[in-house]
Amino acid sequence: MSNNRVLVPVSYPLGGIRTYMIYNLRYIHEAGYQFTFLSESGSAFDSFKNDVSSWSGTEFINVTKNNSSTDTIKTIRRALHDSSFALIHSQGLKAGTETAIANFFKRIPHIITLHDVIVPQNDIPGHWKWLKKFIISQVVKRESVIIPVSYDCEQNHIQNFPSWKKGTARIETIVNGIDIERLDNSRNIFEQQLQFMRGDQFMRGDQTEHNLRAKFNIESEVILGGFFGRFMPQKGFDILLKALSILVSKGYQDRFRLVVTTDTNGYLKETINATIQNPHIKTMVYFVDSVPDITPLLLQIDLMIMPSRWESCGILAMESLALGIPVIGSDCIGLREILRDTPSIVVKSENAESLADGIINFIENPKKDNVINYIPEAKKRYDVKNAAKKLLKIYDSIK
Repeated sequence: MSNNRVLVPVSYPLGGIRTYMIYNLRYIHEAGYQFTFLSESGSAFDSFKNDVSSWSGTEFINVTKNNSSTDTIKTIRRALHDSSFALIHSQGLKAGTETAIANFFKRIPHIITLHDVIVPQNDIPGHWKWLKKFIISQVVKRESVIIPVSYDCEQNHIQNFPSWKKGTARIETIVNGIDIERLDNSRNIFEQQLQFMRGDQFMRGDQTEHNLRAKFNIESEVILGGFFGRFMPQKGFDILLKALSILVSKGYQDRFRLVVTTDTNGYLKETINATIQNPHIKTMVYFVDSVPDITPLLLQIDLMIMPSRWESCGILAMESLALGIPVIGSDCIGLREILRDTPSIVVKSENAESLADGIINFIENPKKDNVINYIPEAKKRYDVKNAAKKLLKIYDSIK
């Protein structure tokens, strides 16, 4: 392979985009490709650097802190001038558009992976939206390949940019996946640690995450739910708080508890304040620190709750089902595709009453057998190797 270096521009290496790169590009790297990641300097990029620092030949390019499109385009253009790349793989529509502009005359093969959907609550930001959409429509359709991470994501973008269907870029949807090997290894490690931990040891220092019920004194008959999404409007934590109020009004406050991971990249202070203002809800919700590996937390809850307003692809739902954890999720765009044909409980999006009914139904009938039986199918369906193999074929075909 004469030139195997790939430039990977990414605006925000957080959340699903970060997971996508770690899961998918690891397999591409093992196939012989090397990566140069380009993003805004800061804590998010620094954290991501640590995630992939063991990949041989990996390089990093920092964009100035304000992350303006002009600075990003200049930085990408300079990188394309100074180095030789076999191809470019942009992460997200913003990074893809900026790269397409910087690459306008170079015409290096360019893949754009779409990680989001465009909805009224998540539209193109700023003024002159019609002009921005026109520019995006015209420059992106000239690139090599557009990869939506779900079929909902594909249809959403085609509706917003119909001219893409007439462009030279081919659209190849590759449904995102999860690293089953990593998930199984984390589960095995967690279960092995439990075998050596007894009594008060659960409460010692960094071991507390291995027994949430002991830490918060939650009885075994109480249903323990989990909300591990970011505190952004998209994830619907405010809807979940309303659903908890309904549970209280119907007398279920002593039969349900919720564990929530804190989120330094969301509206942490506002979210916690909204929770503790209600004395009844305050006793039902427990906050724990975010952890790099969510598996130990997932394995201790009875129910994963995802009241999202929109998703491009619900990774957390995939991980939960692959571990045999029941899921209550909304029928919003993106998430509905992942939950389709699974034993999950699907409720109406933006509807606290529907969510509360779903939680109450699970409290009254907390069966997990159908979810446990679905584990082999979930692992087969969601394995990221399926997506990585398709992505590698695209790399090899256009470089």
